[in-house]
Amino acid sequence: MSSPDPDTWPVVVRGANGDWSEFPVGAVEFLAGVYRRTIDVPGMLRSFPSDDPKVLG
Repeated sequence: MSSPDPDTWPVVVRGANGDWSEFPVGAVEFLAGVYRRTIDVPGMLRSFPSDDPKVLG
């Protein structure tokens, strides 16, 4: 059973191949780590995020 406190919930990511990876950090820390490239997500392109990001609208 997970904790009722969402600050203690890990981030869980499903990869393109159907595998799941768990990261014992909060959502904001996870996103910051992905953008800083300090968190490696299996199956995510190494070029993400791009050095030249585009916003699609």
